[in-house]
Amino acid sequence: MLCSGAGGVAIRSRSWARSQREQAMCKPRSGSDSDALAASRPAAPSSRRTSSSSAKPRLAAAAGVSSPSGPSTSSYSGAGGPSGTGTGTASGQRRGATSSSSTSSASSGRASLAAARASLPDPPVLYPFQELAAATNSFLAKRAGGSGASAASSYWRCTLRGRDAALFQLQRRAAAAVDAAALARIGRYHHTSLARLLGACPAGAHLYLAYELPPGGGATLAACLRGPRNPSFTSLRTWVSRVQVAADVAQGLEYVHHHAGSVHGRVSPAAVIVSDPGLRARLTHFGAAELAAAGPAADESPYAAPEGSGSGAGEPSREADVYAFGVLLLELLSGEEPARYRFDRGTKEFQRVSVLETAAAAAAAGAVRNWVDRRLGDSFPIAAAERLVEVALRCAAAAEEDRPDMTWVAGKVSKVYLESRAWEQKVQVPTEFSVSMAPR
Repeated sequence: MLCSGAGGVAIRSRSWARSQREQAMCKPRSGSDSDALAASRPAAPSSRRTSSSSAKPRLAAAAGVSSPSGPSTSSYSGAGGPSGTGTGTASGQRRGATSSSSTSSASSGRASLAAARASLPDPPVLYPFQELAAATNSFLAKRAGGSGASAASSYWRCTLRGRDAALFQLQRRAAAAVDAAALARIGRYHHTSLARLLGACPAGAHLYLAYELPPGGGATLAACLRGPRNPSFTSLRTWVSRVQVAADVAQGLEYVHHHAGSVHGRVSPAAVIVSDPGLRARLTHFGAAELAAAGPAADESPYAAPEGSGSGAGEPSREADVYAFGVLLLELLSGEEPARYRFDRGTKEFQRVSVLETAAAAAAAGAVRNWVDRRLGDSFPIAAAERLVEVALRCAAAAEEDRPDMTWVAGKVSKVYLESRAWEQKVQVPTEFSVSMAPR
């Protein structure tokens, strides 16, 4: 031995360790060694999984997500993706939230459906005569209507089963069966320009029809144009309010003719109710042509078409409705009754004057401005008034084939209404006083 110091011992130890490792590599591994090696192999992945699982809370904390407490044991489920205890809880919460949201949406859908069903109007009913008598003080209550209103053009304002109603008395059609089926057939049609039928009551030779009054009440168009107490007063003091009523009535008739497949048969200012807040018009007596007797003949009513005279007096038709609307439109524009008597100083006699004759003469002479109702105070577009007079005269043509369709009429009147609204916004004429641009 050359040297026996500490360094020599270290060199010998390193060479001896190297030789031991070489011998171990050359010898075959025993079963115990193999088992020990196999048992030691999963140790590294296990330590890595543990480190990764322990890193997850740190990442979740860094991301601001709270991690569930408890053991960090992991298992595999589903499609082979890892799902720990926290993941299963979160997925359960999501499933619970989804089921609760679907349950809440289903309950809200049922509630909305119930609310929609509750908002639907009740079908018309058959009233007992005693109920109508109790609501109208045995029909002794004062009737509402225009000046000189007759029994057919006036109505009782009463309360029927908690609703404000207008009760009309008409002549009953002898061959018409007034039953629940007939009322349901009429009541299924609904339009904003049609007053809703609440019910009917056949009593002897009369037929009582009850219509729902709009919120705030209302009055007939005849009463709005000429007050019962003061004929010179009118509720329709502006041009736009007159055209608004004309457009509502035209759209209601167009709906009756082309969507309900029926006729009205009783178009007149007494069959139009104007609501109080917004001055919107609604047609009553829809369905009266099916249940009630025919209206007045041509020699009795200025709204009856000429072909209604004779044996077929007052038979309802679409052409007759168009004629009646033309007369009503001229009455709206002029403010005068459709037929009146005027004293002639030359002959010293009273002569019957028709609004059709005065309107035609004014249109031919270009004097529509002087013919329009003076209570409007000359505050209206003259061109729009001339177009409406032309439409009204065409509706009130003597021959049936010369009268237009209500679809065309409603379109023309609605266009004039839109132009009148634009004119009103542009001019902004105060309603407290009138402005006259030239002497009449």
